Amino acid sequence: MAGAELDVLVLGEQANVIYSSGHQRLWTAGTRPHAPTCIVVRRTGATHLLSTWDEGVPDDVPFEHLFGITWSPEVMGAALTAIPGLSDARRLGVDGMTAGFLRAVERFAPGAELVVVDELLADARRTKFAAEVDLMQAACRVAAAGLDAVEAALPAPDDTAAAVAVDAMARAGSSKPVDEPLVRTTDGSTVIDLGVLVEGYEGGIGRTLGGDPEGTADVHRRALAACRPGTVAPGSDNGATFEVRGAGLGAERPVVGTLEAGMVLSVTTTAGSHRWRDLVLVADEPRPLLGGAAVAGDG
Repeated sequence: MAGAELDVLVLGEQANVIYSSGHQRLWTAGTRPHAPTCIVVRRTGATHLLSTWDEGVPDDVPFEHLFGITWSPEVMGAALTAIPGLSDARRLGVDGMTAGFLRAVERFAPGAELVVVDELLADARRTKFAAEVDLMQAACRVAAAGLDAVEAALPAPDDTAAAVAVDAMARAGSSKPVDEPLVRTTDGSTVIDLGVLVEGYEGGIGRTLGGDPEGTADVHRRALAACRPGTVAPGSDNGATFEVRGAGLGAERPVVGTLEAGMVLSVTTTAGSHRWRDLVLVADEPRPLLGGAAVAGDG
């Protein structure tokens, strides 16, 4: 905030709220299309959150720093005016706005310059802190529990196996899927792709059971091993194709240009009907989040 000369952040996008405060929002009513869910004041160092109760609120945010939900810009403006350091802010960083929100700003921070911070926060989220990597590893372990459950349930029908995976992942610690679980059986092989959220951070795994998966697995390991700082994301290898995207809070920027140390990538390798997917930490010795051991390259 100091580097961008921002006095206050007023955030509503869920990914930015989690990144800035760790707050797990319990509802979406009144927050769409945009509401000031998280307010960070640089002068006081305090975080204020839109919540009527402290469930999902980080321990370092006291109850008196919570403010209630309202659909009235006037009531919202009056409530936010009481936040120390907000009314005299000169530069407000925002990640969205509506007509109602602008009316509220005129009340709680009159004359403040609004600065769009989407790019600033996306750049900050591009690389991960160790604590973020730990949460993504935990999510990967939950997804792996779903994979194990599917393997044990086969040859059950695909929809039954998918339901077994969802139940197993819930028991392992998360009932929040990233996408609909994929279990698809064709020609004697079963493609599985599962993903869940843990405290807002995603983890996942993709595997093919049956057929001849080891050839794809070898190519996949080479793709993971190629995820080093200063390189570009792998594209193809001996007929196999790679899909590489940023992973994290579910709203990461596309992977363009050279990779940076500390990025976490979701790498999917597809060869014919076979598909493998892992999350990998970009480093001099790339480390898959599931398993933790560095991946050795061919050279």
